[in-house]
Amino acid sequence: MKKKSNTWILQTLVLLVCFIMVSSCKESANYLFAQETGSFTDPRDGKIYKTVKIGDQWIMAENFAYKPDQGNYWAYANDTNNVAIYGYLYDWGTAMKIAPEGWHLPSKEEWTIFRKSLGGKRAVWKYSQIVYKPLIKDGVSGFNALLGGLLDCNGKFKYLGEQTDFWSSTDSRYDGPWHFAVNSNKDGIPHGSADTKKDGFAGLKSYECYGSGKSVRLFKD
Repeated sequence: MKKKSNTWILQTLVLLVCFIMVSSCKESANYLFAQETGSFTDPRDGKIYKTVKIGDQWIMAENFAYKPDQGNYWAYANDTNNVAIYGYLYDWGTAMKIAPEGWHLPSKEEWTIFRKSLGGKRAVWKYSQIVYKPLIKDGVSGFNALLGGLLDCNGKFKYLGEQTDFWSSTDSRYDGPWHFAVNSNKDGIPHGSADTKKDGFAGLKSYECYGSGKSVRLFKD
């Protein structure tokens, strides 16, 4: 009798664990697939950008490609054909000034909320491969991060097809502005984090000069 009772308890526990796991996966999948999509036309040049709602945030689902009258900006490798795919790379000062009415460069806090919406539960200065796959092209979040490279502090274009960095509006005051880094973690890009041993990661970083060139994704006001 005692043996049957123990068997029944074990079976019940197994079923309960399976139910919790299925429910958790279902909720996660529904959440990521439930985003709304739209579009925005920049009245200054007529360019149309895809937009997506992730969590409670409306975000441009394409890299910004506005050509300002003033400031520093670059096509990757100075090849204008790259602009249609990856948008422009901007220095931080220019990125802070180019948003059209109704949109803005996101703060560190907004990037943190965004990352949590995709399942990033660790501290923001740690990297997470958990949010990498939903972020990249054809990922379920709809953010569609293209690995468009960057312009480093020495004026060198790097990491096309391997990494993309997005500016935030928050200055760390000590190590330069914060930015949101998305990295495929291919060989040759050490970042000094245990998570870089895994395939792909995304997280917030500082340690950057103001004059480097990074991509821009705008958030809706």
